[in-house]
Amino acid sequence: MLAKPSWKNPTIGQIAAEAKVSTATADRVLNGRPGVREATRKKVEAALFRLGKPEAVGELSPEKRRIAFICEAGSGFLTLVEKEARALIAARPDISFTLDSVPNVQVDADRFSLTITRRARECEAIILVSRDHLKVNRAVREAVDNGVHVICLSTDLPNSRRSAYIGIDQISTGATAGWFMGRLLPQQSGNILLVYSSTYRTQEEREVGFRRVLREQFPWLNVVERVNINDESDGAYQSVKKFLASNPPMVGIYNMAGGNRGVARALKEYQLQENVIFIGHELSEESRLLLESGEMDIVLGHDIRTEIQHCLELVNRMRRGEAVASVKTPLHVFNRYSYFP
Repeated sequence: MLAKPSWKNPTIGQIAAEAKVSTATADRVLNGRPGVREATRKKVEAALFRLGKPEAVGELSPEKRRIAFICEAGSGFLTLVEKEARALIAARPDISFTLDSVPNVQVDADRFSLTITRRARECEAIILVSRDHLKVNRAVREAVDNGVHVICLSTDLPNSRRSAYIGIDQISTGATAGWFMGRLLPQQSGNILLVYSSTYRTQEEREVGFRRVLREQFPWLNVVERVNINDESDGAYQSVKKFLASNPPMVGIYNMAGGNRGVARALKEYQLQENVIFIGHELSEESRLLLESGEMDIVLGHDIRTEIQHCLELVNRMRRGEAVASVKTPLHVFNRYSYFP
């Protein structure tokens, strides 16, 4: 409940105009009376901050901003996100962070959506990495309705009413992978293996772009199968090995998920590493070594640190009541001769 101060400056009218609500609604919020939605209450409190009277707000008087990172992904990508998030946390003592990360092989949709709901009660913004799931979408919608900013990082949830998406254009990324695949291979028929994991919007959009380019520009290449893995190297190894044991050799593999080391291991066991173009994602120490050894041909990446910084900038803008839009970040392409930062 808000403290009940004397309203000399700013006036209730000024606060109502800044928050874009009626004076009656502003009065109810300022005097702690019921009948106001949580999202509206937070709009009025934010307006009060912008007008320069933070001492009047009991719950939000100067304290650290609270931002929650909530991530579920393969362990390789989680390691990248956690590394950059922890570096950011150390550099920003003015912000109170929490970090919940769950390998996707351990994810339970009920528990994960409850984590979103619980953190939404504690923070003003959530930076979220998650597959596209009905229960997750519902938890995000509830958080946004209650005035919490939710920014999707790297993989989008467009049906959740999230505040914004930060990351590369995934359809364009998949199209880029398709273009490299077609250009690196001879102009003759051949089979391409697609490797994917869970229902991440990221991977679905990559596949759309990849297939589109092959169909339009390289029709002699045929996508013969999609192998489902769990974003982990061991799972990728077992899945690709099983495919290779019962199918004719392919000319290319596009791994839209994690587990690049496992894919490379399976190719090496079948002595196909010299004959198969292997394209995957995320520049890590592991994928860098695979590029340098020639076991991978192309890695498509992005700057996670910059993307997280974009997230914080959007939180600051939304806190000031400004309109925000999603930010598409540049795609980075690496081969064995690239400079690795």
